[in-house]
Amino acid sequence: MKFGGSSVADLERLRRVATRVVQRAEDGPVVVVVSAMGKTTNRLVEQARALMDPPPARELDMLMTTGERNSMALLAIAIAAQGRRAISLTGSQCGIITNHQAGRARIIEVRPFRIQDELAAGHVVIVGGFQGVSYKREVTTLGRGGSDTTAVALAAALGADCEIYSDVDGVYSADPREVPEARRIDALSYEEMQALSRAGARVLHAQAVQLAEERGIAIFARHSDPAVHGETVIRRNPARDAGVLAVTADADVARLRLSTHGDALSGAATAALARAAGCWGLRFFHVHDRGCSGLLSRTQREDAGDIIERARALVLTDAFAGELALDDGALVSCVGAGLEERPELIARAVETLERAGLTPRALYTDTRTLSLLVDAPRRAEAVRLLHEIMVVGRAAVGT
Repeated sequence: MKFGGSSVADLERLRRVATRVVQRAEDGPVVVVVSAMGKTTNRLVEQARALMDPPPARELDMLMTTGERNSMALLAIAIAAQGRRAISLTGSQCGIITNHQAGRARIIEVRPFRIQDELAAGHVVIVGGFQGVSYKREVTTLGRGGSDTTAVALAAALGADCEIYSDVDGVYSADPREVPEARRIDALSYEEMQALSRAGARVLHAQAVQLAEERGIAIFARHSDPAVHGETVIRRNPARDAGVLAVTADADVARLRLSTHGDALSGAATAALARAAGCWGLRFFHVHDRGCSGLLSRTQREDAGDIIERARALVLTDAFAGELALDDGALVSCVGAGLEERPELIARAVETLERAGLTPRALYTDTRTLSLLVDAPRRAEAVRLLHEIMVVGRAAVGT
């Protein structure tokens, strides 16, 4: 069972989570993964950057893991207060071994012996998410959304299913807080969930879904309130017909464009540009003989300064003399199947936005995603319009 930061944001919510865990533990052994309470991680990062920007990566990892340690200990206490034995364990104590990349470590191995011992002793085991220990015995963090990855990795190591709890009862065709007509999707394939996550849906982290697919772990997305019974199951589900399944948005993206002046780049120079810019991690990265472009997503904005500086340094060289442009926006995405095979869907999406005076600044497609870059203040309006036409309208006409 994994509970996100909103589910444990204060003591009252912690008590409700404790009640749910105690009830679940009546049916069998339970391992719980918790995130930091509410906006704790953001607050810790702000404190560190107030002292030094950027702070030393090792110390930032050490600092940020305190958020999860705080929630795991409080939850263990809340469970004990309800008469059930519980023990809290850090990532290192429960055997999560990572590589040595500070801030975005990858799990190499899980050695769950301590967890198994504590379960055998009758404890509910509470694990701090988002963290592990490197092979150099340094505390590491797994990057944003890392608690999901912790939960899936532990489920794989223990031969268990994985239940992800949040303030929404599953995955919806749009954010139900912004689109009242959004409907819960009962079942999703791993590929569909990864596409939604990468497009901005915050129910699950894409890396965790990828790990679940690799290990064959079923994920159940549920509401943290036991009175709410809906769920979405993510597993190897049958392929769907081509069409749009959901609309989501990444509210904070930036398009970076590097344009050269004068003659087109030679083949060798274009290849050199691709090698230099390819490591920046841009989404929808495109390189050509006049420059390159791509998007910095919400999760990359913390590193945007470093990426922009490297881009600017590249522009200032003789080989790539030109200009650098960076413009902010929101990326609204229609997610489904076979979208590149349905050009009429692309035309329908663009026409829908243009009729509302929302002409997209850029358009990107792949097999599962049609993404449109729009002005950030009108993001929610774009999501509602596209959901009405591409999802609700599709259901109404059966296409």
